[in-house]
Amino acid sequence: MPSSLVRLALPRHQLAHVAVVFVALLAILLSGAVFLPIASGADEAAHYVYAAAVVRGQAGMLEPTLPARLANTHQFATCIAFQPDVTAACQGPLRIAESGGVLSQTNAGLYNPVFYLWTGLGTLLVPTEYGLYVARALAATVTALFLAWGLSFLWRTAASPLPLLAASLFLTPMTLYVGMVLNPSAWEIATLFAATVSGFAVACGPRTSGWREEHSLLLASSCVLVTTRGLSPLFLAVTAVALLVVAGLARVRELLGDRRIWVTAAGIGAVTAFSVGWVLVHGTNYVGVERPASLADGIAGIAVYYSNYHEQVTQMYGNLGWLDLRSPNILSTSWILLLGGVVVLCFGLATRRARWAILLAFASATVIPGVLAGLQWSGYGWQGRYTMPLVAALLVIAALTVDSGPDRVPMETAVRRLVSMLRWLLPSFLVVGVTVTVIRTAHRYLAGETAAFLATWQWSPPLPVVLLAVVFFAGLAVLTTIVIGRPLAQTAPASVPGRRGR
Repeated sequence: MPSSLVRLALPRHQLAHVAVVFVALLAILLSGAVFLPIASGADEAAHYVYAAAVVRGQAGMLEPTLPARLANTHQFATCIAFQPDVTAACQGPLRIAESGGVLSQTNAGLYNPVFYLWTGLGTLLVPTEYGLYVARALAATVTALFLAWGLSFLWRTAASPLPLLAASLFLTPMTLYVGMVLNPSAWEIATLFAATVSGFAVACGPRTSGWREEHSLLLASSCVLVTTRGLSPLFLAVTAVALLVVAGLARVRELLGDRRIWVTAAGIGAVTAFSVGWVLVHGTNYVGVERPASLADGIAGIAVYYSNYHEQVTQMYGNLGWLDLRSPNILSTSWILLLGGVVVLCFGLATRRARWAILLAFASATVIPGVLAGLQWSGYGWQGRYTMPLVAALLVIAALTVDSGPDRVPMETAVRRLVSMLRWLLPSFLVVGVTVTVIRTAHRYLAGETAAFLATWQWSPPLPVVLLAVVFFAGLAVLTTIVIGRPLAQTAPASVPGRRGR
């Protein structure tokens, strides 16, 4: 398990740092997982049904046979999806007495079973609709682990706060939300982020000997990544190419002679072969969508995707629920401006070779989704959260090429002042955006979206709202303090000696 690799890879004081970040993130995710109503996430009931099916030996099936209280979880989504004025009070126990099997349906039934095998344990511990809370917690634990390990690694190894500040931009309300509900997108975002952070250290960091933390993180995160969704192996591949561009041809030749690289590549390659084979056999990427009738229709679908790109940005930042609970436009607009500003800043400071890598990562995050959405799904069906792993990789690559790349240029005083300003601006935006979205989300499920702000609550989650709020904001406070508390002036990371720069 990844947690075992963390213990083996880190000295005690570094493990303690990872643990603090992990606890903060887990507090955020678990408090949301307990608060959010059953099946309130997009297609969450389908993911839960498939998780129950996989642990009962029914992987790769769109119509599994399950106990009635599991098979009928879809009913909990019916009363709240696309009805923002209906509170979660409309949900109640299924009150099904029979214990026999019932035929159910799930549009997730052809997905890779790894995510569902783990989260499906919740349906064995609590074989009713309430087992979803356990399944959410199991999923959130893995999400928090890889996010925490990656963020802690950046904190401890980057030469400046810039990479950690840039990484805070992909922790949007949507990223946190999919980590609270049952959805494999959370694993994909967290693991591609962790793989990019560790992959940069392996490909572009100082020459070292022996197995190191970055090798463990790269191996663990990549192996989990390629099993999460059908397109995950492609996302890992394009990110790896961008990292090798930063490294340069001479460093690539060195890596080819490194035994650690071959061990890591062998492990990732074996899991990737299984994952790609599953997708090819089961047609995972075409579930629930209609393929274009011809190549021309597929190309026309690309234009359809970009004609509504503003909606993609909204979804990436915070269009929650069944895409019917939008964050204010001012937040999503500010987010894309801040993200663009950080990328442009890094591009301007980067060397020529690093700029090619940033351009490749930018193209991956902006072009690949449109092409895939058009050629596979006629421009429809792509959701913003699918793009977030590539956004995380773009931010990390852009910031690290400036901060710790093999050809980095020392920051001038003006740039250091700008980074100092970002040190407060970006965490502040994170807190404000998340807080506003949390309040709006809570109001929607407790009282109804258009109800008066102080209207009487009509529903209560399993634990008191005040307790959940305290846990959530305590975790957010710790996470924000860690980001802000990253030392501003540091000539070379203490845990990674010998970093080169010119």
